[in-house]
Amino acid sequence: MGDMGRSRATPVLVGNDNRRSQLEHVRLGNGLFDEDWLQELIHNHPSILPISEIEPGFGNLIAVAREVPCRHGFIDNLCVTASGDIVVIETKLWRNPQMRREVVAQLLDYVAALVTMTYDEFEMAISRGQSAPRNLFSLVRDDPEALDEAEFIDAIAHNLRRGRMVVIALGDGIRAETETLGNLLQSHAGSHFTFALVELATWKMPSGDILVVPDTLAKTVMIERGIVRVENGEPVVRPVPATLQSGPQSISSADFWEKMAERDPALPNAIRRFTEALKPLGVYTELRAGLNLKVDMADQTVNLGYILKNGQFWTERTPLRVPERAWRPYLETLADLVGGTVRLASGFGTYVSIGGKEAPRIEQLLPRHHDAFVSAIETMLRTLNSEDA
Repeated sequence: MGDMGRSRATPVLVGNDNRRSQLEHVRLGNGLFDEDWLQELIHNHPSILPISEIEPGFGNLIAVAREVPCRHGFIDNLCVTASGDIVVIETKLWRNPQMRREVVAQLLDYVAALVTMTYDEFEMAISRGQSAPRNLFSLVRDDPEALDEAEFIDAIAHNLRRGRMVVIALGDGIRAETETLGNLLQSHAGSHFTFALVELATWKMPSGDILVVPDTLAKTVMIERGIVRVENGEPVVRPVPATLQSGPQSISSADFWEKMAERDPALPNAIRRFTEALKPLGVYTELRAGLNLKVDMADQTVNLGYILKNGQFWTERTPLRVPERAWRPYLETLADLVGGTVRLASGFGTYVSIGGKEAPRIEQLLPRHHDAFVSAIETMLRTLNSEDA
Protein backbone atom coordinates (compact mmCIF):
# COMPACT_ATOMS: atom_id res chain seq x y z
CA MET A 1 0.00 0.00 0.00
CA GLY A 2 2.96 2.30 0.03
CA ASP A 3 4.53 4.42 2.75
CA MET A 4 1.78 5.73 5.04
CA GLY A 5 3.99 8.01 7.06
CA ARG A 6 5.41 10.31 4.44
CA SER A 7 5.39 14.00 5.15
CA ARG A 8 5.42 16.78 2.60
CA ALA A 9 8.58 18.78 2.02
CA THR A 10 8.51 22.35 0.73
CA PRO A 11 9.65 22.74 -2.89
CA VAL A 12 12.05 25.53 -3.86
CA LEU A 13 11.90 27.36 -7.19
CA VAL A 14 15.33 28.15 -8.63
CA GLY A 15 15.30 30.84 -11.32
CA ASN A 16 17.68 31.33 -14.27
CA ASP A 17 19.56 33.89 -12.16
CA ASN A 18 19.88 31.30 -9.34
CA ARG A 19 17.38 33.25 -7.24
CA ARG A 20 15.61 30.82 -4.94
CA SER A 21 12.10 31.04 -3.55
CA GLN A 22 10.18 28.66 -1.35
CA LEU A 23 6.74 27.90 -2.75
CA GLU A 24 3.69 28.45 -0.57
CA HIS A 25 1.37 25.51 -0.07
CA VAL A 26 -2.20 26.49 -1.01
CA ARG A 27 -5.11 24.47 0.28
CA LEU A 28 -7.92 23.81 -2.15
CA GLY A 29 -11.46 24.84 -1.38
CA ASN A 30 -11.17 28.59 -0.93
CA GLY A 31 -13.86 29.34 -3.49
CA LEU A 32 -11.49 29.41 -6.44
CA PHE A 33 -9.98 25.95 -6.18
CA ASP A 34 -13.03 23.82 -5.49
CA GLU A 35 -14.14 20.37 -6.66
CA ASP A 36 -15.49 21.80 -9.93
CA TRP A 37 -12.04 23.33 -10.55
CA LEU A 38 -10.45 19.94 -9.88
CA GLN A 39 -12.81 18.18 -12.28
CA GLU A 40 -12.10 20.69 -15.04
CA LEU A 41 -8.35 20.38 -14.46
CA ILE A 42 -8.51 16.59 -14.80
CA HIS A 43 -10.74 16.75 -17.87
CA ASN A 44 -8.48 19.22 -19.67
CA HIS A 45 -5.22 17.60 -18.51
CA PRO A 46 -5.79 13.87 -17.87
CA SER A 47 -2.03 13.30 -18.15
CA ILE A 48 -1.68 14.85 -14.68
CA LEU A 49 -2.96 11.55 -13.26
CA PRO A 50 0.04 9.26 -12.58
CA ILE A 51 -1.56 6.31 -14.34
CA SER A 52 1.79 4.69 -15.18
CA GLU A 53 2.45 4.32 -11.43
CA ILE A 54 -0.99 2.84 -10.84
CA GLU A 55 -1.31 0.56 -13.89
CA PRO A 56 1.94 0.47 -15.91
CA GLY A 57 0.30 -1.41 -18.77
CA PHE A 58 -2.24 1.31 -19.47
CA GLY A 59 -1.64 3.76 -22.28
CA ASN A 60 -2.30 7.49 -22.24
CA LEU A 61 -5.54 8.58 -20.62
CA ILE A 62 -8.17 10.22 -22.80
CA ALA A 63 -10.74 12.38 -21.03
CA VAL A 64 -14.30 11.36 -21.90
CA ALA A 65 -16.73 13.45 -19.86
CA ARG A 66 -17.53 14.99 -16.49
CA GLU A 67 -20.53 14.37 -14.23
CA VAL A 68 -21.50 11.16 -16.00
CA PRO A 69 -24.83 9.88 -14.65
CA CYS A 70 -25.20 6.30 -13.48
CA ARG A 71 -27.66 4.46 -11.27
CA HIS A 72 -25.86 5.56 -8.09
CA GLY A 73 -25.09 9.19 -8.82
CA PHE A 74 -22.74 11.16 -11.05
CA ILE A 75 -19.18 10.08 -11.83
CA ASP A 76 -16.99 13.19 -11.48
CA ASN A 77 -14.53 12.34 -14.25
CA LEU A 78 -14.42 9.45 -16.67
CA CYS A 79 -11.42 8.55 -18.83
CA VAL A 80 -10.57 5.70 -21.19
CA THR A 81 -7.51 4.52 -23.07
CA ALA A 82 -7.25 3.72 -26.76
CA SER A 83 -7.19 0.01 -25.90
CA GLY A 84 -10.49 0.11 -24.00
CA ASP A 85 -9.38 0.56 -20.38
CA ILE A 86 -11.73 2.50 -18.09
CA VAL A 87 -10.73 4.98 -15.37
CA VAL A 88 -13.21 6.45 -12.88
CA ILE A 89 -12.22 9.49 -10.80
CA GLU A 90 -13.94 10.91 -7.74
CA THR A 91 -12.65 14.35 -6.71
CA LYS A 92 -12.87 15.31 -3.05
CA LEU A 93 -11.71 18.11 -0.78
CA TRP A 94 -10.98 16.17 2.38
CA ARG A 95 -12.31 18.32 5.20
CA ASN A 96 -14.53 15.87 7.04
CA PRO A 97 -12.97 12.68 8.47
CA GLN A 98 -16.22 10.84 7.70
CA MET A 99 -15.56 11.33 4.00
CA ARG A 100 -13.15 8.44 3.90
CA ARG A 101 -15.93 5.86 4.21
CA GLU A 102 -18.31 7.89 2.09
CA VAL A 103 -15.94 8.18 -0.85
CA VAL A 104 -15.16 4.45 -0.80
CA ALA A 105 -18.85 3.60 -0.65
CA GLN A 106 -19.54 6.02 -3.49
CA LEU A 107 -16.80 4.56 -5.68
CA LEU A 108 -17.97 1.01 -5.00
CA ASP A 109 -21.48 2.08 -5.99
CA TYR A 110 -20.15 3.50 -9.26
CA VAL A 111 -18.43 0.20 -10.06
CA ALA A 112 -21.60 -1.70 -9.16
CA ALA A 113 -23.58 0.50 -11.56
CA LEU A 114 -21.07 0.23 -14.38
CA VAL A 115 -20.88 -3.58 -14.31
CA THR A 116 -24.58 -3.75 -15.24
CA MET A 117 -24.12 -1.61 -18.37
CA THR A 118 -23.76 -2.73 -21.96
CA TYR A 119 -21.50 -0.72 -24.27
CA ASP A 120 -24.52 1.14 -25.68
CA GLU A 121 -25.78 2.00 -22.19
CA PHE A 122 -22.30 3.16 -21.21
CA GLU A 123 -22.09 5.40 -24.26
CA MET A 124 -25.59 6.74 -23.58
CA ALA A 125 -24.64 7.63 -19.99
CA ILE A 126 -21.53 9.40 -21.26
CA SER A 127 -23.59 11.41 -23.75
CA ARG A 128 -25.59 12.87 -20.83
CA GLY A 129 -22.47 14.07 -19.02
CA GLN A 130 -20.67 17.39 -19.34
CA SER A 131 -18.19 17.95 -22.21
CA ALA A 132 -19.31 14.62 -23.66
CA PRO A 133 -18.35 13.40 -27.15
CA ARG A 134 -20.97 12.53 -29.76
CA ASN A 135 -19.33 9.14 -30.19
CA LEU A 136 -16.96 7.45 -27.73
CA PHE A 137 -14.74 5.85 -30.37
CA SER A 138 -14.25 9.25 -32.05
CA LEU A 139 -12.11 10.25 -29.04
CA VAL A 140 -9.62 7.42 -29.51
CA ARG A 141 -9.59 6.59 -33.24
CA ASP A 142 -6.53 8.76 -33.99
CA ASP A 143 -4.43 7.46 -31.11
CA PRO A 144 -1.40 5.41 -32.28
CA GLU A 145 -2.44 2.53 -29.98
CA ALA A 146 -6.11 2.58 -30.99
CA LEU A 147 -7.87 -0.69 -31.69
CA ASP A 148 -10.28 -0.86 -34.56
CA GLU A 149 -13.81 0.15 -33.61
CA ALA A 150 -15.20 -3.37 -33.15
CA GLU A 151 -12.25 -4.41 -30.97
CA PHE A 152 -12.53 -1.20 -28.91
CA ILE A 153 -16.24 -1.79 -28.28
CA ASP A 154 -15.53 -5.41 -27.29
CA ALA A 155 -12.75 -4.31 -24.89
CA ILE A 156 -14.95 -1.70 -23.19
CA ALA A 157 -17.84 -4.18 -22.93
CA HIS A 158 -15.54 -6.85 -21.47
CA ASN A 159 -14.12 -4.45 -18.87
CA LEU A 160 -17.62 -3.32 -17.91
CA ARG A 161 -18.81 -6.90 -17.43
CA ARG A 162 -15.81 -7.78 -15.29
CA GLY A 163 -15.81 -4.54 -13.32
CA ARG A 164 -12.21 -4.29 -14.46
CA MET A 165 -11.21 -0.64 -14.21
CA VAL A 166 -9.06 1.81 -12.31
CA VAL A 167 -10.88 3.77 -9.61
CA ILE A 168 -9.17 6.90 -8.28
CA ALA A 169 -10.04 9.04 -5.25
CA LEU A 170 -8.36 12.36 -5.93
CA GLY A 171 -8.02 15.46 -3.80
CA ASP A 172 -5.83 17.35 -1.38
CA GLY A 173 -4.96 16.75 2.26
CA ILE A 174 -5.69 13.03 2.19
CA ARG A 175 -2.44 11.67 3.59
CA ALA A 176 -3.99 10.91 6.97
CA GLU A 177 -6.71 8.87 5.24
CA THR A 178 -4.54 6.47 3.27
CA GLU A 179 -4.36 3.52 5.64
CA THR A 180 -8.06 3.54 6.53
CA LEU A 181 -9.14 3.86 2.92
CA GLY A 182 -6.75 1.17 1.80
CA ASN A 183 -7.95 -1.27 4.41
CA LEU A 184 -11.56 -0.63 3.45
CA LEU A 185 -10.84 -1.48 -0.18
CA GLN A 186 -8.71 -4.53 0.60
CA SER A 187 -11.49 -5.98 2.71
CA HIS A 188 -14.05 -5.63 -0.07
CA ALA A 189 -14.84 -9.02 -1.60
CA GLY A 190 -15.29 -7.73 -5.13
CA SER A 191 -12.11 -5.77 -5.69
CA HIS A 192 -11.77 -6.58 -9.37
CA PHE A 193 -10.67 -3.01 -9.92
CA THR A 194 -7.47 -1.24 -9.02
CA PHE A 195 -8.06 1.50 -6.45
CA ALA A 196 -5.69 4.42 -5.99
CA LEU A 197 -5.47 7.49 -3.81
CA VAL A 198 -3.97 10.45 -5.63
CA GLU A 199 -3.17 13.75 -3.96
CA LEU A 200 -2.83 16.95 -5.94
CA ALA A 201 -0.63 19.26 -3.91
CA THR A 202 -0.97 22.89 -5.00
CA TRP A 203 1.80 25.45 -4.57
CA LYS A 204 1.75 29.20 -5.19
CA MET A 205 4.76 30.48 -7.11
CA PRO A 206 6.26 33.98 -6.57
CA SER A 207 4.49 35.12 -9.76
CA GLY A 208 1.15 34.08 -8.28
CA ASP A 209 0.86 31.13 -10.68
CA ILE A 210 -0.17 27.78 -9.23
CA LEU A 211 1.94 24.63 -9.54
CA VAL A 212 -0.02 21.37 -9.24
CA VAL A 213 1.98 18.30 -8.24
CA PRO A 214 0.31 14.86 -8.37
CA ASP A 215 1.39 12.08 -6.02
CA THR A 216 0.15 8.49 -5.75
CA LEU A 217 -0.28 7.92 -2.03
CA ALA A 218 -1.57 4.37 -2.04
CA LYS A 219 -3.00 1.76 -4.33
CA THR A 220 -4.43 -1.71 -4.18
CA VAL A 221 -3.84 -4.44 -6.70
CA MET A 222 -6.73 -6.11 -8.43
CA ILE A 223 -7.69 -9.05 -6.25
CA GLU A 224 -9.77 -11.77 -7.86
CA ARG A 225 -11.61 -12.58 -4.63
CA GLY A 226 -15.14 -12.03 -5.75
CA ILE A 227 -17.45 -12.51 -8.70
CA VAL A 228 -19.98 -9.79 -9.45
CA ARG A 229 -23.26 -11.25 -10.62
CA VAL A 230 -26.50 -9.44 -11.38
CA GLU A 231 -29.34 -11.05 -9.45
CA ASN A 232 -32.85 -9.61 -9.61
CA GLY A 233 -31.45 -6.49 -11.20
CA GLU A 234 -28.89 -5.87 -8.44
CA PRO A 235 -25.12 -6.54 -8.49
CA VAL A 236 -24.20 -9.18 -5.91
CA VAL A 237 -20.64 -10.17 -4.94
CA ARG A 238 -20.00 -13.90 -4.54
CA PRO A 239 -16.66 -15.21 -3.23
CA VAL A 240 -14.32 -16.92 -5.67
CA PRO A 241 -13.54 -20.52 -4.62
CA ALA A 242 -10.12 -20.68 -3.00
CA THR A 243 -8.93 -23.17 -5.62
CA LEU A 244 -9.52 -20.60 -8.37
CA GLN A 245 -7.89 -17.62 -6.71
CA SER A 246 -4.66 -16.62 -8.41
CA GLY A 247 -3.55 -14.01 -5.90
CA PRO A 248 -3.19 -10.28 -6.32
CA GLN A 249 -2.32 -8.87 -9.70
CA SER A 250 -2.80 -5.71 -11.68
CA ILE A 251 -5.44 -5.16 -14.35
CA SER A 252 -2.66 -4.87 -16.93
CA SER A 253 -1.15 -8.19 -15.86
CA ALA A 254 -4.45 -10.03 -15.73
CA ASP A 255 -5.41 -8.74 -19.17
CA PHE A 256 -2.08 -9.79 -20.68
CA TRP A 257 -2.26 -13.35 -19.33
CA GLU A 258 -5.88 -13.70 -20.39
CA LYS A 259 -4.94 -12.70 -23.93
CA MET A 260 -2.14 -15.28 -23.94
CA ALA A 261 -4.50 -18.00 -22.69
CA GLU A 262 -6.97 -17.12 -25.45
CA ARG A 263 -4.22 -17.86 -27.97
CA ASP A 264 -3.35 -21.18 -26.33
CA PRO A 265 -4.33 -22.33 -22.82
CA ALA A 266 -0.79 -23.68 -22.33
CA LEU A 267 0.93 -20.45 -23.43
CA PRO A 268 0.91 -18.58 -20.07
CA ASN A 269 2.77 -21.42 -18.36
CA ALA A 270 5.21 -21.67 -21.25
CA ILE A 271 6.02 -17.95 -21.02
CA ARG A 272 6.37 -18.09 -17.23
CA ARG A 273 8.68 -21.12 -17.47
CA PHE A 274 10.74 -19.26 -20.06
CA THR A 275 11.08 -16.08 -17.97
CA GLU A 276 11.98 -18.14 -14.89
CA ALA A 277 14.78 -19.80 -16.90
CA LEU A 278 16.11 -16.35 -17.81
CA LYS A 279 16.28 -15.03 -14.25
CA PRO A 280 19.71 -16.58 -13.48
CA LEU A 281 21.01 -14.63 -16.50
CA GLY A 282 19.82 -11.35 -14.98
CA VAL A 283 16.90 -11.01 -17.40
CA TYR A 284 13.72 -9.58 -15.92
CA THR A 285 10.25 -8.71 -17.23
CA GLU A 286 8.51 -5.35 -17.26
CA LEU A 287 4.88 -5.00 -18.25
CA ARG A 288 4.08 -1.93 -20.31
CA ALA A 289 2.08 -2.06 -23.53
CA GLY A 290 3.52 -5.59 -23.74
CA LEU A 291 5.70 -7.88 -21.65
CA ASN A 292 9.28 -6.60 -22.07
CA LEU A 293 12.36 -8.78 -21.57
CA LYS A 294 15.20 -6.64 -20.22
CA VAL A 295 18.67 -6.96 -18.77
CA ASP A 296 20.78 -4.27 -17.10
CA MET A 297 24.34 -4.17 -18.40
CA ALA A 298 27.21 -2.01 -17.15
CA ASP A 299 26.04 1.26 -18.68
CA GLN A 300 22.70 0.52 -20.31
CA THR A 301 19.51 -1.50 -20.25
CA VAL A 302 19.15 -3.90 -23.17
CA ASN A 303 15.70 -4.83 -24.48
CA LEU A 304 15.67 -8.44 -25.70
CA GLY A 305 12.18 -8.18 -27.16
CA TYR A 306 8.60 -7.72 -26.04
CA ILE A 307 5.41 -9.74 -26.33
CA LEU A 308 2.32 -7.76 -27.31
CA LYS A 309 -1.17 -8.78 -26.27
CA ASN A 310 -1.83 -9.95 -29.84
CA GLY A 311 1.01 -12.47 -29.40
CA GLN A 312 3.60 -10.77 -31.61
CA PHE A 313 7.19 -10.89 -30.37
CA TRP A 314 9.02 -7.75 -31.53
CA THR A 315 12.81 -7.39 -31.37
CA GLU A 316 13.45 -4.08 -33.12
CA ARG A 317 14.69 -2.43 -29.91
CA THR A 318 17.41 -5.02 -29.30
CA PRO A 319 20.05 -3.56 -31.69
CA LEU A 320 19.87 -0.11 -30.07
CA ARG A 321 23.32 0.75 -28.65
CA VAL A 322 24.28 -2.94 -28.88
CA PRO A 323 27.20 -4.03 -31.11
CA GLU A 324 26.17 -6.00 -34.19
CA ARG A 325 28.36 -8.94 -33.22
CA ALA A 326 26.05 -9.40 -30.21
CA TRP A 327 22.59 -8.77 -31.65
CA ARG A 328 23.01 -10.22 -35.15
CA PRO A 329 23.50 -13.90 -34.05
CA TYR A 330 20.63 -13.55 -31.58
CA LEU A 331 18.15 -12.27 -34.16
CA GLU A 332 19.35 -14.72 -36.82
CA THR A 333 18.89 -17.64 -34.42
CA LEU A 334 15.32 -16.57 -33.66
CA ALA A 335 14.62 -16.09 -37.37
CA ASP A 336 15.89 -19.60 -38.12
CA LEU A 337 13.69 -21.07 -35.38
CA VAL A 338 10.49 -19.61 -36.85
CA GLY A 339 11.38 -19.74 -40.55
CA GLY A 340 11.66 -15.97 -40.77
CA THR A 341 14.27 -13.37 -41.67
CA VAL A 342 16.13 -10.51 -40.03
CA ARG A 343 14.60 -7.44 -41.60
CA LEU A 344 15.86 -3.86 -41.71
CA ALA A 345 12.93 -1.49 -42.12
CA SER A 346 13.57 2.19 -42.80
CA GLY A 347 12.69 4.27 -39.76
CA PHE A 348 11.66 1.21 -37.77
CA GLY A 349 14.78 -0.74 -36.92
CA THR A 350 16.09 -4.26 -37.38
CA TYR A 351 13.85 -7.09 -36.25
CA VAL A 352 12.86 -10.71 -36.77
CA SER A 353 10.17 -10.85 -39.44
CA ILE A 354 7.71 -13.42 -40.76
CA GLY A 355 6.73 -13.05 -44.39
CA GLY A 356 8.83 -9.91 -44.71
CA LYS A 357 6.49 -7.78 -42.60
CA GLU A 358 5.08 -8.88 -39.25
CA ALA A 359 6.88 -10.16 -36.20
CA PRO A 360 6.54 -13.84 -35.23
CA ARG A 361 3.98 -14.93 -32.68
CA ILE A 362 5.31 -16.01 -29.31
CA GLU A 363 3.67 -19.45 -29.68
CA GLN A 364 5.97 -20.03 -32.66
CA LEU A 365 8.88 -19.85 -30.21
CA LEU A 366 7.42 -21.27 -27.00
CA PRO A 367 7.30 -23.91 -25.72
CA ARG A 368 8.72 -25.75 -28.75
CA HIS A 369 11.98 -23.77 -28.93
CA HIS A 370 12.35 -23.01 -25.21
CA ASP A 371 15.91 -24.31 -24.85
CA ALA A 372 17.20 -22.75 -28.08
CA PHE A 373 15.57 -19.40 -27.20
CA VAL A 374 17.22 -19.35 -23.76
CA SER A 375 20.55 -20.38 -25.28
CA ALA A 376 20.39 -17.58 -27.87
CA ILE A 377 19.88 -14.99 -25.13
CA GLU A 378 22.66 -16.48 -23.03
CA THR A 379 25.06 -16.33 -26.01
CA MET A 380 24.19 -12.70 -26.67
CA LEU A 381 24.74 -11.75 -23.04
CA ARG A 382 28.12 -13.53 -22.98
CA THR A 383 29.17 -11.49 -26.00
CA LEU A 384 28.02 -8.26 -24.36
CA ASN A 385 29.87 -9.12 -21.15
CA SER A 386 33.05 -9.75 -23.12
CA GLU A 387 32.60 -6.32 -24.75
CA ASP A 388 32.38 -4.71 -21.30
CA ALA A 389 35.37 -6.60 -19.90
